[in-house]
Amino acid sequence: MDVSDAAVESGSIDEALHTALDLCLGLGAFIVSMTGGVHLALSDAMPPDDGSHRIEVLARNCLSHPAARGRDLFWNAEVSTEAGSADRSLACVVMPVWAGDLELGLLGVVDTWLPEPDGYQRAGLARLAADLARLLPEGHEGHGVDGGARQATPPRRADHVVPDVRVPARPGRTGSVRIDAADLIASLDDGVMCLDADGTVVLANRSADAVHGLPPGRTLLGSPLPMTSALRTEDGQVLAHDRHPAMLALEDGVARDAHLTVGEEVDGVDGQRHLAVTARPFPIEGHRGVLVVLHDTTAEWMEQQRLTHYALYDPLTGLANRYLLIEELRRMLQGLGRRGGSVALIYMDLDDFKRVNDEHGHDMGDEVLGAFARRLRGAVRSDDVVSRLGGDEFVIAHATTDHPDGDLVVSRLRKVLSAPFTVRGLAFDVGASIGWVSTDKGDVGPDALLARADRAMYRHKRDRAVARRSMI
Repeated sequence: MDVSDAAVESGSIDEALHTALDLCLGLGAFIVSMTGGVHLALSDAMPPDDGSHRIEVLARNCLSHPAARGRDLFWNAEVSTEAGSADRSLACVVMPVWAGDLELGLLGVVDTWLPEPDGYQRAGLARLAADLARLLPEGHEGHGVDGGARQATPPRRADHVVPDVRVPARPGRTGSVRIDAADLIASLDDGVMCLDADGTVVLANRSADAVHGLPPGRTLLGSPLPMTSALRTEDGQVLAHDRHPAMLALEDGVARDAHLTVGEEVDGVDGQRHLAVTARPFPIEGHRGVLVVLHDTTAEWMEQQRLTHYALYDPLTGLANRYLLIEELRRMLQGLGRRGGSVALIYMDLDDFKRVNDEHGHDMGDEVLGAFARRLRGAVRSDDVVSRLGGDEFVIAHATTDHPDGDLVVSRLRKVLSAPFTVRGLAFDVGASIGWVSTDKGDVGPDALLARADRAMYRHKRDRAVARRSMI
């Protein structure tokens, strides 16, 4: 098309848009192509604000309207205004533009309020849409109100062409849009790769290369799937090459799913990423092949870990909560039948802790509880369960394969807890009433054992109170 032809076409489009304006008495009119290019025409009554931009946005939004897939006239409205726009909404009446079975775009007339078009207006818009169908090539660019070329907003659909890759343009449309598949796959955060029947990687994006331990500049393409220590199973074992989901799916033609990790903890920092790996049979040139997608689920995994921690641990002290204590105690009791030994439950209640809160405030009280919890953890074995039931009550579950040694544990706790707790430069003498029970019977329920330990603690608290009164 030469320059004179382009001018004629632009003028014809502008004439059609102004005719639509006069027909429906609107503030503006547009024609938007299926690729997002917009032509505008504005009436003299259009306020000199950001109206043209708002009409462009509204025109492109019409492309996603459910009725845009059909051939009938429909209405659309501006959903929200943007910063700086007038405090009113725009509405438009829209007529799809079809050339046979190919939809080229949408013709719309815009105003702040539009009544239902009468028969004359409907027929006129239909004739204008038919005229525009002869003028608009598929994928035309938008033009400004003055007829000059307007820099197009990025189209809603890819316009880079690869001859042998096509997808349907939109439901109800028989045409197709061509997409550069290589650019599409390269842009994905997910790792994507294909292996042929020999196990050679014939397609891989950068994300797939990185997951398999390859630095920038190196690629899996053209090579067998490499053995790497980067990929590990959920239990931390290096993934064997023949157990890679891709190799399994290639071997038996059955789809495989797996959860793997890549990376490891370095200097105390967890550098692991969690992956959901899917391998599906995918014919390549008539032979068996496999398509593999590696989706990073690290964020979901971390959120699940966070929620699990909140469900099982006391938020103030980080100790196990009552639910986790009961579950761990149940596990210990069930193990008595296999390994023998006994389980001791030590129940503690801080003495006069209310005075700390009353005299120094609950923030100080919380810090004292935190210091108490840290000292408890340091006084017991790593496999003992230390928990806070709430308030100032703490419980330790202690399993042994020998005879009950609860007295030794309690003696150690009394010694460790006898020293003052220093918080914000203040020393607090916080004593604790301690009671304990033990059992070597696996058929005892954890709640029953906890209740027994609670009663033992209160007996100890009562005996100490009696002893103090007798000394006065």
